[in-house]
Amino acid sequence: MDAGEPRSLLTVFARILAGELPASFVWQDDRCAAFLDINPVSRGHALVIPKRSVQHLSELTTEELAHLWQVAREIGSAQQAGLGSLGQHFLVNDGRAASQSVPHVHIHVIPRYRGDWVKTLSRMLWHLGTLMLPAIERPAKRRRLDATAKAIADAMPPRA
Repeated sequence: MDAGEPRSLLTVFARILAGELPASFVWQDDRCAAFLDINPVSRGHALVIPKRSVQHLSELTTEELAHLWQVAREIGSAQQAGLGSLGQHFLVNDGRAASQSVPHVHIHVIPRYRGDWVKTLSRMLWHLGTLMLPAIERPAKRRRLDATAKAIADAMPPRA
């Protein structure tokens, strides 16, 4: 987020990083953050974002890109350890033409569970439909997201 950027031009992710909007954080360091999607495809659906506000993967340095994917991989492992998922989808919509809903690079880490293919497919289609709707903050939903985020965060490997 640029200090001189008008508030109206900040992405929802920049506003989350600035503490202006709530999020259920799974991970945060000096280069990236990960929090749960407010409209999850499945329980534990996380977004990994760079702290530097860029829209396209090509705008990231090699080091930033490698770090994002390392954290995404670790979140996938933590979803398995903390939530009992069996695998995950790693998904990037790079640019508006690719259905990128927030113009800030983000990696979706979507956990998969036994027998969930119909539910996951329908939720993915539903998720695409919600991209045009404003996110509605509900206290009960936030509590569920926070509890799920804690289960994943507690299973993350320690960092020096």
